[in-house]
Order: sequence, then C-alpha cells, then structure tokens
Amino acid sequence: MNIKTWSGTVLVLLLALAWPAAGRLFAQGRQAPPPEYKELVAAHDIQDAAVRLKEFERIKAAYPDSRFTEAIEGSILEAKVELAETLKDILALQKDFMAKGRGPARLQNPVILAVQLLNHPRLGTFDASEVLDAVLKFREEAFKIAEDPAVYEELPQDQRGFFKSQVINAFELLGAKAYLNAGDAAKAMGALESYKKAGGPTGGNYQYVLAAVLERTGKIEGAYDAYLTAAVENYEDAADRAKALYVKIHGQADGFEAALEAKFKALPFRPEPFKAPADWKGKAVLAELFTGSECPPCVGADLAFDGLVEAVPAKYLAVLVYHLPIPRPDPMMNPATQVRQKAYNVNSTPTVVIDGTNKSLGGGGRGAAEGKFAQYRAAIEPLLAAAPAVLLKARASLAGDTVNVSYDFDKAVPGADYLLVLVQDEQEHKGSNGIVYHKMVVRDLLVADSAAPRSAVFDLAASEKAADAYLTEFEKTYTRVPDFKWEVRRNTLPRKGLKVIFFVQEKGTGKVLNAVVADVK
Repeated sequence: MNIKTWSGTVLVLLLALAWPAAGRLFAQGRQAPPPEYKELVAAHDIQDAAVRLKEFERIKAAYPDSRFTEAIEGSILEAKVELAETLKDILALQKDFMAKGRGPARLQNPVILAVQLLNHPRLGTFDASEVLDAVLKFREEAFKIAEDPAVYEELPQDQRGFFKSQVINAFELLGAKAYLNAGDAAKAMGALESYKKAGGPTGGNYQYVLAAVLERTGKIEGAYDAYLTAAVENYEDAADRAKALYVKIHGQADGFEAALEAKFKALPFRPEPFKAPADWKGKAVLAELFTGSECPPCVGADLAFDGLVEAVPAKYLAVLVYHLPIPRPDPMMNPATQVRQKAYNVNSTPTVVIDGTNKSLGGGGRGAAEGKFAQYRAAIEPLLAAAPAVLLKARASLAGDTVNVSYDFDKAVPGADYLLVLVQDEQEHKGSNGIVYHKMVVRDLLVADSAAPRSAVFDLAASEKAADAYLTEFEKTYTRVPDFKWEVRRNTLPRKGLKVIFFVQEKGTGKVLNAVVADVK
C-alpha cells in the first residue's frame, strides 16, 4: 500500500476515534456531519502533498475547536512526512507527533508512524537497518502503551480487547515488512507466522507481504497464489505481479484471467467438514445476514456466509441474505429486505441474526472471513440438536413466470408468523466492496395464513416490477447524493437457481422455531 492510500486509512481511523458514534450515523444519512468533515475528506483526495498540506493547515486554522483536531493533525503529519527527504527528518517529525497522542490514539500512533516509514516513497534510499530499528522501537513503545488502562477509557468496554489485539497484530505484519526490507526473509516469515497465529486478518495486505517473502526465497508458486489472493481485493499491483509469476510458471499469459476469475469465486479459507448431530430430530437453523455491496466491512461476513452455504447442507441450515442501502445504495435491495430490516430494527451492516434471537454486529475484510465463519458456525451447531417446536415441509416448482409452493406443518403455533421467502442462489454484481458473486439473495417474501390452504404463489414478473418500483422510489427520496440515479438495477429474476425458504417465527420473542429449504424445480 502506498503512503497516499495509508493517509486515507489514517484519516478514517482518527475520525472514528474522534467521533465513533457519529461516524456511523453519517454513513447512514441519519445525522448530517459537521462542515469540516466533508472538507477533510475532500482534502485527503488532493494528490500533491504540498497542496494537501496547505489545505489541512487551512482547515485546522478555520476550525480550532473541531473534535476532529487529531485527525487534522495526523493528516498534516502525513503530508510533511511524504515531503521529507531524509530518514532523520522523518523521525524528528514523528517524535513530535508521538508526544501529542491522547487516549486510544496513543496506542494507534506507533502503528501509523511505522506505516508512514515503511511506505515512504523514498524508502529505498534509507538505511534499511535504521528503518528496521525505528520500526522495532515503535513496536516496543506500542506494547508498553498497550498495558496502560487509561488508553482505553474512551472506548466501549466490549471494544477494548479487540482494539488492543488489532494494534499488536498490526506490528507483527509491519515487522515482517521491515525485516523483508532489511533482507532478512527468515525473520519476516517468522513475523508473518506470529501474526497469523495471533488471529491477524489474512487479507490483501498480509497476502502481499507473504507473496514478497515467498518470492524472495524462491517459492514462486506459493508467491503467485498469494499475489493472486491479494489481487482479488485489488490490492496495489498484486494482479500485475501475479500475472508476471503466472507467465514465469506457465510460459504464457493465456489462462491467467480465468485463474483470477476462479479465485474471485473461491472461498479464502477451507471450511472444516460438517458433522450432523447423531440424534438429529428435524431442527434446521435460520441464519440471516444484512449486508450491502457498498459496505467494505461486510466482505468478511459475506464470505463467511458463503462458507456456511458450502459447508452445511440445507437440510440443517437455511440462509437468507438481505441487501440494504448501508452505507450507500445497493441495487439488490427490494421491499422484502426492508420488511426484514424493520423486523429486527437493523441500522448497520453487517448484522447477523441466528434463529431470530442471536444478533451480532461487525465484520471485516476478506481476511476476517474465516474468523467470522467460525463465530457463526459456533452459534449454529449447538442449536441443531434441539427438538423443533414444529415440523415443516415445502416443495416449489416453476411454471412460466410463476413459482408454485406447497407447504405443510405438523401443528399451528399460536402467536407465530409463517413466512415464505424467495431466494436467488447467486447474483453477479460488483459493488465498491469488491464482492462479485452474491449468494442466497432475498428477492420476495410472503406471509402465509396458517389456517388457509397450504399453498402459495410467487409471481416473478410482479416481484420484478415491485422491486423496480422500489428502486425508483429510492431515487426520488435519497438525499445523500444529489440527483442520484442507479447505474444498474438488479431487480430482474432468473428462472433458474431459485429456492423457497419456509420458516416459522414467534411474533413476541422473534425466535425461529424451524425452517426448511425447497429448491424450485
């Protein structure tokens, strides 16, 4: 990652520390950000470091009491460091900034400074051993600060451990970069192994460094695979490096694009084989994910759910994925996704709900997918051994534009909703978060009458029309982007690859009593 990209990362992190709750509200359009927030974002996009420096200094003078002062000062430092020509000058600038850190920023600042150094445009002209020494000193300082309870006082209790672990893990990855820069591939690999063992996300940043270490040690095929994995996240020049190694391995470039496409479709981890309960009594768990194709932190949750679909047979697990316009518009949303959003009062993505009552927030990038998969699976599997409160059956067939559903249950449950959901196996759409193939996309929903004849119909043409009208209405009422218009609409339904999920949910508690999946034949 180059220094300009890291500047954006630093700005976002500091803004989040300065006003975390407000940041979420801004993203959802429920509270207008103060004027300097927009000016900060615009200033960050200035390419010329000297011009960018002047703009941030202007903002600092214009808003002396801004709660984003720390973010402003961090961006000023970024520009000054980028303009500095010697390692000595950089370290002097960083020393002054380090002394100003307060609260959580005290722990985060050593990471920021190490990143600035390792991604400096003149890094190749600096003494590599001096750079390594500086990074290790930043690491030592961060570990010392991490033991001070006062650092975490401004953070919610449930976020403190995660924040600490993220900073500590980051230094293992930064250490690997520093060792590699100094020519010590063995210690670089050791740092990478420590990083992964500690649970650090194995996304594009990690894969890119891993690839460089493997390439340095002559492990070309491993380096190629790691670069290809990083390329899926569009990380720096990973695609070009992967292609170069592909040519080196195969003697030609033909086939590379197909390999990259296959990597996009593949999970970034290998799910452990599923073992069904020996005394399974017919209980299937319902796992629901609220996500958005414009939501970068949703990637880990999306891929984790893809892993659930791949690992756990539909006999035991029903999966529903709802697309929402958080933080930005998503063309796969529709009236059904809004209905379920309101049912759970979901206002952030990703949000996961297991069997209606186990609700969890938070996601991460591609590298977080394996950890999120393990989290969701650990919540799901214990529920499978229970005796279901109701036994369900469902069948679905396609006739022209109509999906005919027949369903049954062994008893009527007072105070429960009987719901039928039309789901698309896979929708191809590339939003800004990089996910291309979206699984188990919710398209329509019907509330069945438990006292009525046990059959229902999904009119696909009517579903498409309703979703199109919903997207049109969104264009008229969306205010965050002036004169917003969809570039593409994803309201068209395929006539193959559909499923119907039938489940029963208590109205009062929200508990899902059972679920069943029917392929549309």
